[in-house]
Amino acid sequence: MIREAGILPLWPLISSALVALAILLPSLATYRWNALRKHRGAQHFFFGSVVVLSLLWSLQAGILPGLSFHVMAVTAVTLMMGWRLALLATLMMQLMLVVSGKLWWGALGYSYLLSCVMPVLFSYGFYKLVYRRLSHNPFIYILIAGFLNAGMTHAFSDVLQSLALWQLGIHSFNAIWHDYLRYLPMMMFPEGVVNGMFVSGMVVFHSRWLSTFDEDSYFGE
Repeated sequence: MIREAGILPLWPLISSALVALAILLPSLATYRWNALRKHRGAQHFFFGSVVVLSLLWSLQAGILPGLSFHVMAVTAVTLMMGWRLALLATLMMQLMLVVSGKLWWGALGYSYLLSCVMPVLFSYGFYKLVYRRLSHNPFIYILIAGFLNAGMTHAFSDVLQSLALWQLGIHSFNAIWHDYLRYLPMMMFPEGVVNGMFVSGMVVFHSRWLSTFDEDSYFGE
């Protein structure tokens, strides 16, 4: 996560912010907001998720400038509220990191695109693939769409950010591999565990709050 100015040139900061807005604004424009406005419980879950995300992302281990390890919890949020609200929740989380000084305001668009927008879309795409290709079983939902999905999403985000910094000439590939990427498997597992535990708990106790979990589909057979 970028905390100080001067790490990245101006053009990727501007272009990434424009791309992020081009994805965010249409997604929010097509969302049906009445459901969120009418249900106070859904509002509590949404804003509670923003707070939890902010806490998790604040507890990070900085490896190289612009690269750090932390629990993302993007998959759990995406499975719970869908990709559109997940994009909004992660944006609010990033804004809270800017306010707290954990993220430099000029890198908001860059960080949001690479560490939030793209991982949310990847995680939702992974879930859709599981839903379409595998049998509708609660254990498959928890283990594959939850646990495995979270670990793969974490890896996707870290590799994406690493490639971006390498291509921009910020860090050499050897430095990124030696100090960051080779430790990735050790972060994929806890990411999967945290998200998998949350998803399994929601399936058991509050499955109706998981927008991607259809009880009739998974328990109706």
